[in-house]
Amino acid sequence: MIRSVIDIGSNSIKMRAARLDSGRVNVIRDETEVVRLGRGMSATGLLSDESMKLACDTVSKMAGKARRLGAEIFIAGTMALRTAGNSQDFVKMVKDSCGLDVHILTGEDEARYSWRGAVDGFRLEGDAVMFDTGGGSTEFVAGEGREMRRAVSVPVGAVNLSERFFQAGGGTVSKSECDEALRYVTGLFTEHNIGSFCPPGKFDVIAVGGGVVAMSGVKNACENFVPSRLHGSVLTLNDAARQIRLYSSLTLSERENVIGLPKSRADVILGSACIVFAALETLSASSCMVSINGLRHGLLLGDI
Repeated sequence: MIRSVIDIGSNSIKMRAARLDSGRVNVIRDETEVVRLGRGMSATGLLSDESMKLACDTVSKMAGKARRLGAEIFIAGTMALRTAGNSQDFVKMVKDSCGLDVHILTGEDEARYSWRGAVDGFRLEGDAVMFDTGGGSTEFVAGEGREMRRAVSVPVGAVNLSERFFQAGGGTVSKSECDEALRYVTGLFTEHNIGSFCPPGKFDVIAVGGGVVAMSGVKNACENFVPSRLHGSVLTLNDAARQIRLYSSLTLSERENVIGLPKSRADVILGSACIVFAALETLSASSCMVSINGLRHGLLLGDI
């Protein structure tokens, strides 16, 4: 059986197709397009006509590729579609374009499937926390072994954080601006009681999301950015702090030339780094393991 999941996020649209065999997911196609469906939503609460058109075209293109593989297709929508006042206009646009329904996931469902995907392939015996940094939200899940115990979705991601604090003409960013953004993110995480997610003691931390993978690519100076090679890599609190200092000291055009960083993420990577730093600090964790398997992988494993 071949199944494909198309994940429509605030920042990017991702498609993973896989052959399912006795509970194993054998990936045969995996791709990402940065379309910024959630661009401008912080100010208007609406998806723009331009963003919807680009996103719809991208979904239709990916669905066509999945159909040529003979795949059963499931389309999932996350934070941007959960909160936009005109999200049903986009759902109709996709239905009219390629005949497929968009299933808008609740924050809890998104966290649950992200957890299922993230822990697949890792040996987890005790307590663990996963955080998934998206364009419009960050999901946290706590569990033991492979069992999920608690989940919460915090409404801050790389796109809306960047729009709020870092979009002044693509220039460098001052330390005070970074500190203000970090206070904002940390305040949201504190408000959602993220610091009490796990009992005191040792626990594993797994990080998921395109921004996290890109940060690992920069840490490892990957001249050819291949996400699968970064699965299981480690990012530390100090790595996140160093990357905040790096990105804030560069203009947008200079960030586009950072080795290991996909150009399409140059304008939101500082936001990603701030979220990773704040997440680790709030969890009192010194490091996290990077997983390239999140929502799409969990949906492929699940009962969709």
